[in-house]
Amino acid sequence: MIIVTGGAGFVGSVLVWRLNEAGRADIVVADHLGSGPKWKNLAKRQVSEVLHKHDLFAWLERHGQAAGIEAIFHIGACSSTTETDVDYLMRNNFQYSVDLFRYATRMKIPFVYASSGATYGLGENGFGDDPAGISKLVPTNPYGWSKQLFDAWVLRQVERPPVWVGLKYFNVYGPQEYHKGGQASVVFHAFSQVRDAKSLKLFKSENKAYAHGEQKRDFIYVKDVADVMMHVLSKPSNIQSGIYNLGTGTARTWSDLGRAVFAAVGAGAPKFEWIDMPASVRGHYQYFTEAKMDNLRRALRWDKAFTTLEDGVRDYVAGHLMKADPFL
Repeated sequence: MIIVTGGAGFVGSVLVWRLNEAGRADIVVADHLGSGPKWKNLAKRQVSEVLHKHDLFAWLERHGQAAGIEAIFHIGACSSTTETDVDYLMRNNFQYSVDLFRYATRMKIPFVYASSGATYGLGENGFGDDPAGISKLVPTNPYGWSKQLFDAWVLRQVERPPVWVGLKYFNVYGPQEYHKGGQASVVFHAFSQVRDAKSLKLFKSENKAYAHGEQKRDFIYVKDVADVMMHVLSKPSNIQSGIYNLGTGTARTWSDLGRAVFAAVGAGAPKFEWIDMPASVRGHYQYFTEAKMDNLRRALRWDKAFTTLEDGVRDYVAGHLMKADPFL
């Protein structure tokens, strides 16, 4: 049995898809579905049970030992970078993670969880994932802080699961993010603009070191994120536990992303419209992110290449967004 929290969400549901592709249906999903379209991420998936996230611990106490849990993938969290209810983030992102980590430790279950590149803040301390530097990071929003708190808490623990891996996701894009609204990737929002208006709006740069559209991020395709987690599941005894970046290791510009969307849609020459950055994000806007990937490749023995931005956008647009049914 495999537990996936956030299994109806963006990254979690892609992991469930990969597990199904590998012949695994003995999956318990814990999530909050609400009244929106999130359930569609699981409509074609094979799972054993779908629980409300608040019912997971009761289920574990009743059935966990008998279920023979092979791994816990803790992907669920409030990932909104604009969430301002910090008490909620502490309960939902931090304390929930602490309780699940302690359960995995007590029951000796491998534990993989989602951290975030948002922990790096503006990048003033670089993007290296050496554990000695984690305490020095200064996130710029409450979401990133909630993830930072848990990373630091994990590193202070003396007792831990037999295998544990925290993955600091950078800018993830790809299928199954359709329910995320304004928090969905720029690729998702760019697709409809390029298709319908043959133009793409991107933020102006407020930093003289970067021209408009030349701000850089490390964009990683969600299918690659799921593949890394599947790799941990397949070879838990061969990896070194720790907290690692998960990006491609190569920063690309927003203009690069826009050109990739234009090419994937077949909309002709790229046309950009530069718009003012909202005042609410100016003070904590990341102009550059690039994951240092040496530690993950070494510790997890990961030697595969990551999907290029152009190939990932092409697969996402042609294989999903342009389809009548875009779901995995």
